[in-house]
Amino acid sequence: MLYFTGDMHGDKRRFGAWRLRWLGARDALVVCGDFGFLWNGSQEEREVLDWIGRRKYQVLFLEGTHDNLDLLDSYPVEEWNGGLTHHISGNLRHLIRGEVFTIGDRTLLALGGGESRDAAFRKAGENWWARELPTLPEVEEWARRLEEWGNQVDYVASHQAPTNVDSCFTGKVCEVTALTAFMDRFQQQGQFQRWFFGAYHQDRVVPPKYHGLFERVERAEPRHPSKGGNRR
Repeated sequence: MLYFTGDMHGDKRRFGAWRLRWLGARDALVVCGDFGFLWNGSQEEREVLDWIGRRKYQVLFLEGTHDNLDLLDSYPVEEWNGGLTHHISGNLRHLIRGEVFTIGDRTLLALGGGESRDAAFRKAGENWWARELPTLPEVEEWARRLEEWGNQVDYVASHQAPTNVDSCFTGKVCEVTALTAFMDRFQQQGQFQRWFFGAYHQDRVVPPKYHGLFERVERAEPRHPSKGGNRR
């Protein structure tokens, strides 16, 4: 079973959530950006990453706007469940954005990254990376790959939300970037059951299928899904 949660920002205590205590080898937890455990490459940090990799379940995370992308890129790229990942340690992997994964009998589109609204107060290569946003050639490749899937997946996991959902959380109109433009297009033209994201530090649902997460751990599917599914 797939589970989702929001930004962790390097807080190891989050793995003590009651719901995670019951997860086993057939389960996976997806962290929707700002994982935060890859930051300075210290020995202490590597020990924590090894500890996370020893969880019984898969821990899968997206990059957000507070992850060291240079350090992340130093890990080996491996194919896993149909998509490319950075293998960090044991059961711990980074889901490379734009990839589609088949986990169990469900498909998941990973759309990590986002725009740092405080970028003017951060230093490039130290606590901010321009690559937090994709390039136009990247999103064009994502679109091509999704066409192979018939523009249909079961779930979308991202850090930032599409622009109309973003404004529900911030009360503002966000900047149009290559990432938000792609998400908006897929929102309108693609098919999916539920969309999970973590940038806003709120546990809140925008009906019918947009799930903002922070500390909550949520099942991909409700225990008693309605008949006929929830595809667009």
